[in-house]
Amino acid sequence: MDLNDLKYIEEKLGRKPNDVEIGMFENLWSEHCAYRSSKSLLRMFAKTIKENNKDIVVGPGDDAAIIRVDRDICIALAMESHNHPSYIDPYNGAATGVGGIVRDILSMGAKPIALLDPLRFGDINGKEKDKVRWLIEGVVKGIGDYGNRIGVPTVGGECEFDKSFDYNNLVNVVCIGLVREDEIITGKAREPELSLILVGSTGRDGIGGASFASKDLTSESEEDRPSVQIGDAFTEKCLIDAVLEACKTGKVKAMKDLGAAGITSSTSEMCYGGGVGAELYLENVILREEGMTPYEIMVSESQERMLLAVEKGSEEEIIKIFEKYELPASVIGKTTDTKRIVAKFNGEVVVDLPLELLCEAPLLHREEKEDLKEKKDDKEKIKMPEDLNEVLLKLLESPNICSKEWIYQQYDHEVQIRTVVKPGKDAAVLRLVEAYPKGIALTSDCNSTYCKLNPYVGAVNAVAESVRNLATVGAKPVAMLDNLNFGNPERPERYWQLKECVKGLSDAAEFFDIPVVGGNVSLYNETIIDDKDYPINPTPAIGVVGIVEDVEKVPGVFNKVKEGDVLIITNETKDEMGGSEYYKVIHNTEEGIVPRVDLEKEKEIYNSVVKLINKGIINEAIDCSRGGLSIAIAKLCINNNIGAELDLSEYNKDNLREDILLFSETSGRIILAVDEKHVEEVLKETKGYVIGKVKGNELKIKLDGKELINLEVEKLAKAYKEAFPKFMGEL
Repeated sequence: MDLNDLKYIEEKLGRKPNDVEIGMFENLWSEHCAYRSSKSLLRMFAKTIKENNKDIVVGPGDDAAIIRVDRDICIALAMESHNHPSYIDPYNGAATGVGGIVRDILSMGAKPIALLDPLRFGDINGKEKDKVRWLIEGVVKGIGDYGNRIGVPTVGGECEFDKSFDYNNLVNVVCIGLVREDEIITGKAREPELSLILVGSTGRDGIGGASFASKDLTSESEEDRPSVQIGDAFTEKCLIDAVLEACKTGKVKAMKDLGAAGITSSTSEMCYGGGVGAELYLENVILREEGMTPYEIMVSESQERMLLAVEKGSEEEIIKIFEKYELPASVIGKTTDTKRIVAKFNGEVVVDLPLELLCEAPLLHREEKEDLKEKKDDKEKIKMPEDLNEVLLKLLESPNICSKEWIYQQYDHEVQIRTVVKPGKDAAVLRLVEAYPKGIALTSDCNSTYCKLNPYVGAVNAVAESVRNLATVGAKPVAMLDNLNFGNPERPERYWQLKECVKGLSDAAEFFDIPVVGGNVSLYNETIIDDKDYPINPTPAIGVVGIVEDVEKVPGVFNKVKEGDVLIITNETKDEMGGSEYYKVIHNTEEGIVPRVDLEKEKEIYNSVVKLINKGIINEAIDCSRGGLSIAIAKLCINNNIGAELDLSEYNKDNLREDILLFSETSGRIILAVDEKHVEEVLKETKGYVIGKVKGNELKIKLDGKELINLEVEKLAKAYKEAFPKFMGEL
């Protein structure tokens, strides 16, 4: 905390804060908790939430948002990051990231039913490759072990590699849960004389974690870094069951997860949000370590803890439920009508602060400086490859395109038996047993290279691709979450990137009619080595949730690709190669124009694809994104173990160069496989183009009589599926 903040606090209090209070301010006023650099920008998302949207039951501002999906059936959804801890201790950092987001969902009275894990790592073939592989192993095992042990399936996500993440890997996580509308609990205590029950024991792990997450990793020495929290998945499983049972009593009036800043944040936010105050008795906090000071008790980030505000007189009933699950619980205070937080330790007042001051940190107004890196490519320098077969295989083996089965095979994605479409596809689909045949579709997206070259356009692309992914399973988007991962906002270029990305996300979400209902900001993902800055690419990762009207009509569930199916593509291909995987992998450049999104046109395309899928006439649908048309069709063949023959002569109306046609990443394209009898209907609805047929066991692509690609599907699959195990040294 700087001197200006301390001076401001002293003026408002009329006295000097003591050491415990300073520690509370340092954590709650950190970027991680107070969003001091970003809160003014986040207001742009308000326009995405329309007054007539009656299905938003709980909007932004709580531990999780709540969306109604069918009558009284609702989903809770939240997105968080655990970036800094996962670089220092990848296993425990990732595991506790999962635990924290699950408790955010639980705090709304919802049962967690699914996780997504958007991940970013450094160059797996670069100078830091050994460290990158160590980070991957730890993060994936941490996510897998924790999620598997608590019985919440990890059903999707993404994994992007770039050298900008060499010193700051990103571990984002999305969780959704189910709750009936009349059983929702919020994080706001709205009346005095409620008893505050703390579930779980408190230790010294994670002290100062919130302030640590608000600095770059070079700003503290190794010995000054807080210990990374250690998770206990078995305890979390017991906590889930016990909390849901306690909620059934009707005596729980508000609830918060103890995440960043521990008791300080949970108590302050619960009471300030509800317009009440709090009085705490810190000697009642159950400790797992001896001699803990009031400061340590107030800001500890020990895991598997929840704060419940319950009706006076129900304390014994609620505590007995937790004791049944062998979870420690105690009454640590009560709500008051003072709008202050007062903490006592063995009768001595150690904290006495107005909640408004503690919870409303002054916002910081950062300077911005445009840093547009996009520029036209020079086709004279980008030579046409001699062998396009070789190029396609090399792209299928590249880290950002190859199969991530090595990752998701470590996750139990079928626990709770809801998963209809499993990891490895464009979007995951869960059946809603409570509202069958409806389902929930989930996807996460962000191309950080696009966002580096043109932050606004890159962010718009992220939204468009998410909607496109949902369209491939027949889902209509109903809510969006964002996780804004950026470098040091004190640098004008980074702040400009943040502002442009938020603007791009909000504009695109508003256009597609997707309310942005929550999210997270993670800044200071930047490292200085030998006086050189290493910021991450701007990464506004998003998670989007959609509703599927009938899971049985999702392509690949009952409708399967078969020999003779006609292949249709929904949009033209343009010369937009900026940030493309083809340019990066084959030509070692990121130059070029980043793909533009024609919002009007793409909205029509996605709506038409969803309509056709819901009629049950689409046998397969696959998104064209990284690697372009050729990668999409190769993945269609690999996933269905079937060949295809394409002739792109009629389709290539702009006479694009062969490699551009095959590998451009133009937005708005979905490849559909349909029975011949439905071709006219699909063409009329989508205004698409016939490009070929499903046939044989080879992928063949022709253009103007010339064969561009001729590869056996078996060879494509070998390249695609074996690449990642090779990166990890297992093949």
